[in-house]
Amino acid sequence: MLQQIKQREPEFTLTQKVEPIDIAEFQQTLDPETAIVEWYIGNPKFNNQEWGGTAFIITRDKIDLIPTTATELAELETWKNDYLNEYRDKAKQKIWQKTLSAKLHKLSEILRVNEIVAKIPNHCRQLILVPHRYLHLFPLHALPFTSQTRFTQETMLFRGNLLDCFPSGVKYAPSLQLLELVQNRIKTRTSPAPELQPLFAIQNPTEDLSNADMEVQIIKQRFDTHDILIKQQATKIAFNENLKNLSNASYIHFSCHGVFNFDYPLLSLLALADSIESIPEINPPKPPLGKGGLQEEIKPPLGKGGLQEEINPPLGKGELQEDKPETPRYVTMRSGRKAIPEKCLTLREIFADLELNNCNLVTLSACETGLTSSTEMTDEYIGLPSGFLYAGSMSVVSTLWSVDDFATAILMINFYQELLPKVSVAVALNAAQNWMRAVSKQDLGVWVKSLNLDKKSGQSVELWLMASTEEQPFSHPKYWAAFCATGY
Repeated sequence: MLQQIKQREPEFTLTQKVEPIDIAEFQQTLDPETAIVEWYIGNPKFNNQEWGGTAFIITRDKIDLIPTTATELAELETWKNDYLNEYRDKAKQKIWQKTLSAKLHKLSEILRVNEIVAKIPNHCRQLILVPHRYLHLFPLHALPFTSQTRFTQETMLFRGNLLDCFPSGVKYAPSLQLLELVQNRIKTRTSPAPELQPLFAIQNPTEDLSNADMEVQIIKQRFDTHDILIKQQATKIAFNENLKNLSNASYIHFSCHGVFNFDYPLLSLLALADSIESIPEINPPKPPLGKGGLQEEIKPPLGKGGLQEEINPPLGKGELQEDKPETPRYVTMRSGRKAIPEKCLTLREIFADLELNNCNLVTLSACETGLTSSTEMTDEYIGLPSGFLYAGSMSVVSTLWSVDDFATAILMINFYQELLPKVSVAVALNAAQNWMRAVSKQDLGVWVKSLNLDKKSGQSVELWLMASTEEQPFSHPKYWAAFCATGY
């Protein structure tokens, strides 16, 4: 069957270049102040009556483990199904938003995060999370816990989540193998001085994300050299013509629509200009609110994540029938428009074509760019972050749900302000997330004024602030917890 797949899909082999690693040798490569938590989630159909999985706590000197019982696995399966059903059902998305904090508390209990944290030595300042199966879909860095042993004076402002108590950052890895691959690049890669590190960006290619323009225009100011494809300029043809600039870039930033395709992962994509067809409709539906169609109490512009995983025609999982098309022709947006894969940047092309040997960071400021399949039993997931890491990037920032356009622009701008020389991506992202959680409406207004926005962007921000009724407008995890740092 593997041979049939390889003949039918030559790119499949690009996802299979994984060599086994020696865990004892791998441990010796770890920084003494780094801890890894790696989960293995069993299959309830085949598990015995007592065991459901294991969380491994790996440090340079030892490996501890916290077992998951079959009862806890059943509870986790129920929790996962409820979470995903509410998120994916448009009628229940408000419920998903309002109960997100409570859901994360429950997940923390099921995964026994208090016990896991207690096993991590206090001298470990960096935490790397390696989820398994559907755990890749959830913001584990935002899981709360009650143990007080990890908190320091610097983290007293927040006493509750994993990202609050590891000063050197909380980040993710698709697997230990890919983490080792990225770490090995440090030995051979030389980076130019910070002032000589160029930016390559895609800015609002579909022209329906007003805050994406503000986001990229502010971010580019910190780079002396930048190549930006703006709006209608950012076509697939222009992207391919700029592959050399892309390969030379130290930082790559996509501010656009994104989608993970659950049925056909290699067709997951980032939308470029002229990639979306309009379908004439007698009574077209109203466009969704928020980047991914999530209803917001404050009406933001059209969301970045309006792309659904629906395929037409569908491709059966594991089916190799000759009467099926080799690839779906398009991906359907919630508005009814069609995204044409040939005019987008797909995960297949990222694996096959991109060479990012100078890249420190790829930022996917789009919806659902960190998602993976929730049903497969593979040890290492296939998704946009793993694709960009495989292509050569040291780190990737991605999202776990349909994120709000305005809040994302604010977070991204602050993230790049935090991303100073010798500051890791995870530390900068965690700092930006904590700032988002705590910033008051008044302080946000002062900070925005310091950006010297153009008149249009400034007015848009003022209107948003006037409409907000919360003293801390971004404290809810729906605004900040979706963002994950993956890689080195």
